[in-house]
Amino acid sequence: MKKLLVVALLSSMMLSACAGPQQRGPKRPLKLDANPSALLALEIAMEQLGNEKGRSEGLRYYAAPDAVLFVPDLVVAPVWLKSNKNLPPIDWDVHRVIMSCDGKTGVTTGAWTASDDHYGYFTTVWQRYEKRDGSGEWRWVLTHDDRLKKPRKVPDFIQTETASCKGKAPANLVAPPEGVQMKQGLSRDQSLSWTWQYRPDKSRSLTIATWDGEKNNTVLQDEVAAK
Repeated sequence: MKKLLVVALLSSMMLSACAGPQQRGPKRPLKLDANPSALLALEIAMEQLGNEKGRSEGLRYYAAPDAVLFVPDLVVAPVWLKSNKNLPPIDWDVHRVIMSCDGKTGVTTGAWTASDDHYGYFTTVWQRYEKRDGSGEWRWVLTHDDRLKKPRKVPDFIQTETASCKGKAPANLVAPPEGVQMKQGLSRDQSLSWTWQYRPDKSRSLTIATWDGEKNNTVLQDEVAAK
């Protein structure tokens, strides 16, 4: 990952350190502000763990119990990763972070490069799982990638965007086409949604939408051809 991400991580840590002592009394779920640096820090940590213990272990450690992968078959990630421990190493860089208004769901997307000089892109959906004591932890619920004929252009700065907190976003649920597996997910405040479709020919799509205060807009669309 680029040094810029490390700077973002350090900035986030400094802000946390300046927040002051915690109040005593019963803990309540935290109200988070959208913080792209938190997801950049997770991506750095996951990549570092992958470099130390293998890419499969890095992915599995941060996966939610029901997280999914496309390999290209649709699989439950923790189960598949436990049985496939020799994924080839890759280097990846986050180019863009998309966050829900409440700061508890986010999407990272960017580029990867393999040791054999192949390259491609990835997109990962992250959610924060909160505990009764008010603490919580981030886990990814979906990640997928694909090769590209040309590497993605590296942006001058990591792009960040956050869904609007204005009004109440609706849950626009739709039925999948016949024979297509599909799942729709929502942030808790419904300001960010993701929808994946997996077709019989193993082609797939991922759509990310955010609320702008008046309507939901598609802000990311990944399309992967049949293998």
